[in-house]
Amino acid sequence: MPSLQSPGFWQRMRLLLNLPRSTRLLYALLRDNRVPLVNKALFLGLSLMYLLWPLDLVPDLVPILGELDDITVILFLIDRFVASVPSYVVYEHMDRFE
Repeated sequence: MPSLQSPGFWQRMRLLLNLPRSTRLLYALLRDNRVPLVNKALFLGLSLMYLLWPLDLVPDLVPILGELDDITVILFLIDRFVASVPSYVVYEHMDRFE
């Protein structure tokens, strides 16, 4: 379980709280030609694989925790994808949203 003091935990929480903005950023980065195709394919492939995989870390039958693990994995994948993009590209898109 992630510690409340780990920076990764707070980054993912910030991403969750800014979900509408993060969704627009993700969409913009996926459409940007400066983002390598391999990064896009890896993100989309891993996301689809996780969502379609019949085995789950925590079964969805478990109230709240079943959905929470799915959200955590997807947020982690989004975080890793954004981190793989050159920072100037990310900042350029973020500036457009403000």
